Amino acid sequence: MVLPSAPRPAGGLFLDRLTPAALERELEAAGIYAQLSARGYGGFTIGLDREEREHRLRVCAEGVEEALIELRASELTLVPREPLLKKRGVEVLYLLAVHWLALQDPRAHFTPQRPALPGQVHPGLGVGQRLLARLTSWAYEWGKDALVNYPAYYHNAVFYSRVFHFLSPRRQGRMEALRRDLEGLGVGEASWAVDQGRVREEPPGRVLRWKAAEMVAPLGRALSAYVKSPEYMAAAAQARDAVRFRLALPGS
Repeated sequence: MVLPSAPRPAGGLFLDRLTPAALERELEAAGIYAQLSARGYGGFTIGLDREEREHRLRVCAEGVEEALIELRASELTLVPREPLLKKRGVEVLYLLAVHWLALQDPRAHFTPQRPALPGQVHPGLGVGQRLLARLTSWAYEWGKDALVNYPAYYHNAVFYSRVFHFLSPRRQGRMEALRRDLEGLGVGEASWAVDQGRVREEPPGRVLRWKAAEMVAPLGRALSAYVKSPEYMAAAAQARDAVRFRLALPGS
């Protein structure tokens, strides 16, 4: 449950903290502008907008209508429902949340070797790790317990899993089971299978429907200890071992 907070005007600040000039310096320092320039883009401009608590950032390039980077983020105070967290005395989490992140190269084209992933309109920019590192740095500097995101597709969760864990150990375990049972497929092929409803859960044989849920990159001691705790890992293992997934045959 997210605690309500009164909306405030953006005032030209991203997350009520960063001016457009400061954001440009942050993107430059992270090497993001240099990587975009290497792809032939220039004349970068930053646009800021806000809807209630959600701050929106768009990075555009000269001569290109579509944004290269779109980020929707907010600072959240979360009262977790997970019993294991409550048992460890964690009553409130202070988070930097990424609600949406799109990184696209409008001039690039998909290829048979690198086809589109679910949700993609254009190929990626290759700056995802740099931007997530910068977001993680902000979250740490601002005293947050974690950076949190809500993966919209299976492939997002796979990519994030290098440093993120599902807040729910049950969801973590089910994700591990899904990766185990789709291991013979590439990430893109597996993501399309999930998105198109071609993956069945056994038991009871129903179609798997992907649902976005909190994945956290822990920064504070309490949350870091939680995702490494024997209790969390045991609950995840129990959920993983309780389910099997299979690709549905055509017409089944």
